[in-house]
Amino acid sequence: MRVFIAAFIPQEIKFEIGRYVDEIKSHWEGVKWESYEKLHVTLKFLGEVEESKVEEIGNNIREAASIYSPFDMEIARFGGFPNLKNPRVLFIGLTGDQELLKLQSEIEERLEGLGFTKDDRSFFPHITVGRIRGKARLKGSFPVPRRIPFFISEIAVMKSVLNPGGSKYAPISVFQLDKLGEE
Repeated sequence: MRVFIAAFIPQEIKFEIGRYVDEIKSHWEGVKWESYEKLHVTLKFLGEVEESKVEEIGNNIREAASIYSPFDMEIARFGGFPNLKNPRVLFIGLTGDQELLKLQSEIEERLEGLGFTKDDRSFFPHITVGRIRGKARLKGSFPVPRRIPFFISEIAVMKSVLNPGGSKYAPISVFQLDKLGEE
């Protein structure tokens, strides 16, 4: 099964991002926009994983979640990978608590210990909102997203099921960020 590790974002932030995407859709051609339900922050994409390894992955993510408190984040900007002139992915970039970067690095280390390749790219916290297969075309300018603060308090081991109409995501295990010994 296709597996990734995600940080969940609050429903009200999903709603705000959905509102923003609806506002800018008319400015773009050639984009397949992500559905509201699928919005999240990818912490690590694992790809195809044997079902027998999923429990061990979950145990490692549970341990990592237990030593971190919720993160204060903020919607920062709209962007594209590799850039907005020739994007393959459109995203909402996030800024905020550096602890999220530490958690992502810890997840990389723990999963490398299970045989997964460590990503050599720097982690950039973002929420993917659109994907481009061919060439996207930008028509005019569009507004920037509002800077909105929020908390990330849950991470999950997720599965991605590919269908003719696109992928569907489902949580396998969900963990609260809950630093032990703090109340």
